[in-house]
Amino acid sequence: MQAGHKGVLAVEKTGHAFSTLKANLLKNGEHGAGFDWPDSIPRQQHDIIELLANHQHALLALRGTVDLIAGGPPCQGFSVYGDRKPNDLRNALYKRYLEVVELVRPRVVLLENVEGIDMPFVQKRANSAPKVINTTAARIKKELKTMGYGSVAFRLCSSEYGVPQVRPRFFIVAMRDATERALALATNEEFLESERIDHMQALGLDPAALPTVRQAISDLEITGKTRQPCPDTKGFEQATYGGPLTPYQVSLRTGMSQLQAPNSMRLPRHAATTIAKFQLLQDKGQPGYKIGNELREELGTSKFRIHWLNGDRPAPTITTLPDDFIHYSEPRILTVRECARLQSFPDWFEFHGKYTTGGELRKVDCPRYSQIGNAVPPRLAMFLGRYLESLVEQDDLFRAEEEASVQEEHALAA
Repeated sequence: MQAGHKGVLAVEKTGHAFSTLKANLLKNGEHGAGFDWPDSIPRQQHDIIELLANHQHALLALRGTVDLIAGGPPCQGFSVYGDRKPNDLRNALYKRYLEVVELVRPRVVLLENVEGIDMPFVQKRANSAPKVINTTAARIKKELKTMGYGSVAFRLCSSEYGVPQVRPRFFIVAMRDATERALALATNEEFLESERIDHMQALGLDPAALPTVRQAISDLEITGKTRQPCPDTKGFEQATYGGPLTPYQVSLRTGMSQLQAPNSMRLPRHAATTIAKFQLLQDKGQPGYKIGNELREELGTSKFRIHWLNGDRPAPTITTLPDDFIHYSEPRILTVRECARLQSFPDWFEFHGKYTTGGELRKVDCPRYSQIGNAVPPRLAMFLGRYLESLVEQDDLFRAEEEASVQEEHALAA
């Protein structure tokens, strides 16, 4: 939407995530053009398997009206931070994604995932050598080809696109009946860099600079600020908001008054012992890095991924777990809004549903921290929207030139 496009249909599996989508993007407004949601498909959360089972004819009716399908299968089974089991059921959900593509037949397909989707699985076997299984990305590209889509794959890092976070991700871009020249252009370094510079300049940012954590969230520090009750959670507090302090913060506050607080600023209620551990971490740790084994043992934790953020650098990849990150100057975890800032969500974008969940509920819930950690950073999505529009325009131009050349050859032959 920030790139000028309009939604048609969205698939959110959980009620929490759908409530956030509905509150922000489904209606026309100052922040987007809304969705042309088909009347034949209920405006509610949908599991993609259920959607295909119950609304196949409605999806088929969209054929010829959709320019782009963007999305991606769950990343947990591919992530190097997980077990990377080749038989993880979630790994096969890309097939359902491609079923939607086959029904709708959009002009362009965009698929996003962690880099592990382009890594082979190694399956251990008891009495024989390990079996190497081809990458899921390669299988996806092969299936797209059988449907008439030429495709390319590449990696982008969010910090180079106006996001204060080092978040490398893998993308597949496919175009129906694409010209070879367009596919070559899609990964051309000069073309990508030109599009990136245009994107950064449109944001009012220096293409050579990387936004930092402090530039993103310094106005949300709580030291020296009064506190007030959190409006959406009884018994919790949030700090008063005093206005933006940096150009990055100003750029994310379109439509907000100077002192208007964004939602999801709820502060954690840390026990005194937890605060003491965070202070110890900040005394002995190294900002910008995960804690080492010695400090982990001193803290009495077995948790592997705990980052003390460096305020003067981009953050590492924001995850769905709030206790993965400790604030750069205060002994606490980040608020939902601070995570959203590091993902480049604008302040007008409100998050709904639970803040956190745990245990078995993590398999079925999508609380606010998870909604943010699972997202593609909006500014990276904005770049992709502009890049794909430019690519389609070039493909049309190449196609017209090829057709004109063929007609000229026929005329000469006649």
